[in-house]
Amino acid sequence: MSRNWNWTGIKAVSAFVYFSMLVPLLVVVVNSFHPKRIPSFPPSELSLHWYGEFFADEMFLNAVWVSTKVGIVAALGCGLLGTVTAMGFVRKQFPFQKGLTIVVLSPMLVPPVIIGLASTMFFTEIGWDRSFAWLAVMHMLITLPYAFLIVRSRLYLFDDSLEEAARTLGADHLTTFREVTFPIISPAIVTAMVLSFVISFGEFTATQFWVAGSTTTVPVVIYTMLETLITPKVNVLATLVLVVTIGIPIAAFAIRNRLFPAQN
Repeated sequence: MSRNWNWTGIKAVSAFVYFSMLVPLLVVVVNSFHPKRIPSFPPSELSLHWYGEFFADEMFLNAVWVSTKVGIVAALGCGLLGTVTAMGFVRKQFPFQKGLTIVVLSPMLVPPVIIGLASTMFFTEIGWDRSFAWLAVMHMLITLPYAFLIVRSRLYLFDDSLEEAARTLGADHLTTFREVTFPIISPAIVTAMVLSFVISFGEFTATQFWVAGSTTTVPVVIYTMLETLITPKVNVLATLVLVVTIGIPIAAFAIRNRLFPAQN
């Protein structure tokens, strides 16, 4: 009886937590289809009026474009650097390896506001003005630990004898990686890149220190609009962010499962 009650209580608490998380998101999505400037919930009618207003607003579109570009650069960069770094840490033993692992993971451990403030002071000192390159590099720094951990965990499960067999048959290191290692770890690399994109697209705390007028991202625009002038177009933007952050991983994993069915 006690075990059943405990399990029922855990399920009830879990359901309440998820309900509390999802209902506000549902309200935002529904209100994005509300035709009036001051919405009421539930709406008496649905309309795409504010979606039309949103796609006619150059500021919002620019923010979406900047966030998308930064996310793609961060995903590609972390896919490459995360893989190379993970292979170096897994395949080689070198001095201070554990300490350097903490250094690589430090962007996950240090509060984003500290990273944003410290990097801004550093770049200001060396005379590097805020730019798209600055934003992309820092987003790569923030998302790299996640890519590193994902790829490293896959490499720990990798059967080294497959590489040894390839080299025994005459393949060099590059050929072995291209023909043996990469096809096996590629699902992990794809997962790392998708996660890097999603984290980059939704990053706000540190990003607010790095944006300029032409490189403002979606989360910064949402926060700025809520601080100054609340417009229903913010609901549209928030809905699109939800679509991106939920839809892209689902689509990517579906494609990955189709391409690599034996490795899931």
